[in-house]
Amino acid sequence: MIRVVNIWFGLLGLKTSKVRSALTILGVIIGVAAVIVIVSLGNGMKRFTTQQLEDMTSGTIEVRPGGMMGRYMEPVMVEYIGPGGEVVRDVKEGGGMMQPQRQPQLEEADVEALGRLATTVNGLSPQVEIYAPAIYKGERMPSGSIMGVTPEYLYVFKREMKYGRFVTAFDNAEAAPVVVIDEEMAKGVFGAEVDPVGEIIHISYQNVPQNYTIIGVLAAKGPSWGPTGNSLILPLRTVRVRMKQEAGSGVDFIAARVDSRVSEERQYAVAQINTILAVRRGIEPGTPEDFQVRDTLAYMEEQAQIINIMTLVLSLIAGISLLVGSIGLMNIMLVSVSERTAEIGVRRAMGARQADILVQFLSEALLLSLVGGLIGFGLGVLGSQIVGNLIEEMKGMVVVTADIITIAIAISSTVGVLSGIYPAWRAARLQPTEALRHI
Repeated sequence: MIRVVNIWFGLLGLKTSKVRSALTILGVIIGVAAVIVIVSLGNGMKRFTTQQLEDMTSGTIEVRPGGMMGRYMEPVMVEYIGPGGEVVRDVKEGGGMMQPQRQPQLEEADVEALGRLATTVNGLSPQVEIYAPAIYKGERMPSGSIMGVTPEYLYVFKREMKYGRFVTAFDNAEAAPVVVIDEEMAKGVFGAEVDPVGEIIHISYQNVPQNYTIIGVLAAKGPSWGPTGNSLILPLRTVRVRMKQEAGSGVDFIAARVDSRVSEERQYAVAQINTILAVRRGIEPGTPEDFQVRDTLAYMEEQAQIINIMTLVLSLIAGISLLVGSIGLMNIMLVSVSERTAEIGVRRAMGARQADILVQFLSEALLLSLVGGLIGFGLGVLGSQIVGNLIEEMKGMVVVTADIITIAIAISSTVGVLSGIYPAWRAARLQPTEALRHI
């Protein structure tokens, strides 16, 4: 049983050399603070990345035209009229680089087959995408992306309306000239808490301006570049018929909602989607598929794992300062043992056991390390909050969790024990007669 008097002697030893004690724990303070900052920011980055990806994809399974083939393109100089009427010159498709060329696009028949046969899928949202400028009262809106969707989009991506309504099956069937915008875009163009439903905007595709009526505003979800971001949402057939002037049934992207979060069930869903599409598109076994299926939830987990590895590596690098601090602590404790040989001899002569001396010096090292760890923890939390607040996107993401507190205590205790065990052992091994010669 550890006697309190042994710990009391350890405290007295620290009190008699305040400056030395303060300098000794400096390395521990810096090391613990560095590890806390890195771990806190790593956790915040993981939380930020996961939230953004969740907001962007809502954990859907994505199907896109796949098998990107490269083709060599010579650089081509093009000219076009900019928003201010100026002539803009640019290099398009080329620059001596391999440019991607899509293989056959997805079809609405693919969506129909998935809806009929994919038992693991809870909803499907086909989309077409183009790029065209949008104008409101002579000013260009912060948008270049036009998304053609079906009414299922709202359910698949778990979105809600702020104002108005979403596109309906009737809008899609009639290729109605209507548009839905994101809340962030509405704030930027019309002002905060302003309902823009009924306003007319002009979308110019291939230099053909068209009028579209705003019928709804999607409630904000995540960053401005999330599932819609600065995109304009139109009925799918509206984009296809009024803009692309196509009567076909091609789609650029299919999002499948799978509510299960169990990895095995989602892997089965991916496999089922792959099989259904391969059969419908007549792809023979062993032949490369002309589409790609990706589970965004698995992708989020991969990104989180990458951040975990980066955090671990950076923490190990920061741990070098802890190693230096622990070596410094050990050296100071060895010096302390040498300078207090007489004190050790007196205690031994008065009946103190080797275990008492061991506990005394070990408690000194452990207390020094814990004090350093406590100060380092405070500085680390303060530093991580300052850095987190300096990064706009990470405000509120960097928080002190139980695992961070555990890390600080574990590091401090480990450094104290490992640094103090050898000096304490040497002090306990001193013979009373030999130690008393230093009086």
